[in-house]
Amino acid sequence: MAQLFTDREAWLTEAASLIIDDILTPIIDASAYGYERPPYRISVGFPKHSRGGKSIAVCFTRAASSDGVNEVFINPEIDDPVEVLDKLTHELIHAFDDCESGHRNFFAHVARKAGLEGALTRTVAGDELRQTLQSYADLLGPFPHRKMQLDTTHKKQKTRMRRVSCSSPECGFHFRTTAVQIAKLANPTTCPACQTGILFEESGAA
Repeated sequence: MAQLFTDREAWLTEAASLIIDDILTPIIDASAYGYERPPYRISVGFPKHSRGGKSIAVCFTRAASSDGVNEVFINPEIDDPVEVLDKLTHELIHAFDDCESGHRNFFAHVARKAGLEGALTRTVAGDELRQTLQSYADLLGPFPHRKMQLDTTHKKQKTRMRRVSCSSPECGFHFRTTAVQIAKLANPTTCPACQTGILFEESGAA
């Protein structure tokens, strides 16, 4: 398949025009809501406060933008073109009413008419809509983005603590510290509380 777009935002913007013109506008025009085509921008990325979250896509209200447009973000962890178009359809419905209805009323009406199924907070394209979105993906060519694998670094290992106890049951003195701190003790074989017991280490949880 020919690579028509080398810029993912351009691909998404063209895709949005297809979805709005062919799917959403006819539904809205036939309804009593009367919303007009929204101003929007679409990007791939994590908006503020969402990185590492579970959101696949998000639409911000026009008030959040200095020039009054709906900003739509698609999570960079997905790159399947039909899935991207599926989530874009969901977010563009939000853009039409500037997110006012949440996932009720206007959103619910248009989403169901468009062919989005499942829970309204996390819809998926039904079979008929999926076929339409597949035709758009075929028309647009490959989506110029490859999903990101965010978990690429090992988590920093926590400092392992050691339990240090007096060997005398009468004393019972104990504490937890690191091996580095144990090495700093003047006499690591003598209990600092009773001065007679022998200190020993046991592996312990952090």
